[in-house]
Amino acid sequence: MIRNVMDMNALYGGLNAAFLEAGKSVWVMNVVPTRTRNTLPLILDQGFAGILHDWCEPFPTYPRTYDMVHANGLLSNIILEGCSLKTLLLEIDRILRPEGWVVLSDKVGPIEDARMIATQIRWEARVIDLENGSEQRLLVCQKPFVRK
Repeated sequence: MIRNVMDMNALYGGLNAAFLEAGKSVWVMNVVPTRTRNTLPLILDQGFAGILHDWCEPFPTYPRTYDMVHANGLLSNIILEGCSLKTLLLEIDRILRPEGWVVLSDKVGPIEDARMIATQIRWEARVIDLENGSEQRLLVCQKPFVRK
């Protein structure tokens, strides 16, 4: 059961809106990266929770943890900014509950890099090809309850 979700690259709050449209009772923290266009006012105008954050820095979550973490296109941005992909995934691991889910959508290169790191931190990870011939991939991971 998923009760709370973090959308790490919320843009306009689309994931939050999709959960509402599907009739799912889920609390979503919409995070707008500080190094992108500031769409936080649009998210807040819809009545959604949101915050600005620089993903090259730790996220202030204590004591909240999340059942699911989602990001669309964030990995490419992190790499372009010169930030560490490994540090980002370790930060996600810190804020993700045991048995929580990570869903990352991006281009093939960043997804494959993230998959290698995910297996190193002992997440169950698989890559899904969204469309034949497309550069977009989906990385779906689950953090185990107990480290193997």
